[in-house]
Amino acid sequence: MVCELNAKRLSLADPPMWRWRFVMLGLAMLPCLALLYVRNPEEPGFYPPCPFFALTGLHCPGCGTLRGIHQLLRGDIPAAFGFNLFSMLMLPIIGYAFVSALLSATWDRRLPTVLLHPALIWGLLVAVLSFWALRNVPVFPFTVLAP
Repeated sequence: MVCELNAKRLSLADPPMWRWRFVMLGLAMLPCLALLYVRNPEEPGFYPPCPFFALTGLHCPGCGTLRGIHQLLRGDIPAAFGFNLFSMLMLPIIGYAFVSALLSATWDRRLPTVLLHPALIWGLLVAVLSFWALRNVPVFPFTVLAP
């Protein structure tokens, strides 16, 4: 009985299932990025429109991100920032978090953790909501924020 229980135990070195799912998600992003490189989101018919914009006629904080990433993959950095300034500024932070999680999932290594004070997180929420509101104001200089 004791031998059977010990044989069924998982060692701590065995990666949990979530780790492999995370790695598979990372690998699934590669063909998606390749498709985004090949297919321009500005051409109608292939990518669905933003549901928030379709319902309200207003730009959400994410409007223009797909077109911006397409331009970024093509190497046109000014055009990428023109589609969604906020998303392009957040990409390095998102990329750092993704690479850190991927390293943790595959090799049990992590990049240094950046601890954010709760005030910074609330500030980020205020920044997202402000960006959302200001990009819908039809007066210069706020029209520059619209995609």
